[in-house]
Parts: sequence; C-alpha cells; structure tokens
Amino acid sequence: MWRSLLLTLGLAALSLSTAATVTVKPGDTLYGIARRQGVSLEALLAKNKGVNPQLALKVGQVLQLPQRPGTPRTATVTATGGATVRPAGIRVTAVLPVQGRLTSPYSPAHLGLDLAAPTGTPFVAARGGRVTESRFDARTGWGWTIVLDHGDGMTTRYSHNSANLVQVGQTVETGQVIGRVGSTGNSTGPHLDFRVMVNDKVINPMGLY
Repeated sequence: MWRSLLLTLGLAALSLSTAATVTVKPGDTLYGIARRQGVSLEALLAKNKGVNPQLALKVGQVLQLPQRPGTPRTATVTATGGATVRPAGIRVTAVLPVQGRLTSPYSPAHLGLDLAAPTGTPFVAARGGRVTESRFDARTGWGWTIVLDHGDGMTTRYSHNSANLVQVGQTVETGQVIGRVGSTGNSTGPHLDFRVMVNDKVINPMGLY
C-alpha cells in the first residue's frame, strides 16, 4: 500500500515538475506562450533571464514557467497514478498588417518594421481591438497614424498612412482593413511603420508570428 502511494506521489511530482517548463514548438512566441499559460510576458521573461525578447525563440528551447498569479499550481492524481495539470490560456492569433517588402527590420535603432508597399495599398489590424488614436501626428513625424488597444496590455501602431479608415472608439477585428499605406510625416517613400508595445514596452513585432 505504502509503496503504491509513494509511486503515485512520485508520478504526480514528476508531472508537476514537467508542467513547470514548456518546450518551444514551431510557431511559438514568447507572447503566445505567456497567454497560453495564463501569465504575463514580464513574469515569463523574469523567470528566463537569459532570453532576449528581441530575438525569435528556437524550436526545442525549454522555458521555465512562473506560477500563475493568485492561483497555486495544482495537480489532479488519476486512478492510474498519473497527474495532469489543467490547461490555461489561449494562443494569440495575429496577422501581418500588409504583405509588403521588409525595408527596415526591428533593431535598437528602429523599434518596428517598415513594410514597403504602393501608396494606397490597404493594411489590416494585426489583432482585434479598439481604436485609441486615429490622427495626423505632425509633432513626432509619424504622419497619419492609428493605434489599437488589444485589451490585454498590448497595443499596435500603424504609421505614415495615406488614409485612416477607422475612428477613435471603434472596435475592429483581426484582419480588418483599417487604413492605406502612404508616405506622410517623416518618410522617404510609401511604407507602413508597424510597432508593437506590451505594457508600454516596445517588443519585436516578429515575436507575434
């Protein structure tokens, strides 16, 4: 009896230990893993101090998972002595705003993606959200700019547009056309400057894909 109980507890402990890590699979991103596990991006990065959020994850890479806030990590022991951890969170679904030529990748000197496309090319919302800005930004050189709040700490910015097709307060869906590519503001040619912020901190947009 005791041997059986110890075996059951050992298997449960083993499963809990495994559940404290996640192995990166094709298509995984830091933000997607954080959402799927029900933790913040900041907590995930704090638990994995060697991970650079500006670089893509590698398939097979193992990440340590922080404990979800306010929820103790629990396991359910099955009749066969195994243990399962309840899944949490969902995968983030995002799309590129426009299928353009990448002329400026993300870097410390350029905190976004420049996607070149002909003037007037429609671009779409990378994720569903609410429009918090839709204006001509002459002060900082962004030209016609749209900012979306996605309701989970993430915002996306779309700049140098020739036209904004949404208004402040409007709710949009992932993939919905929200503007047209242009070269307004401080720009040398028609392109979309696409930027992503999580809790007001800029991240590499390619981390979403």
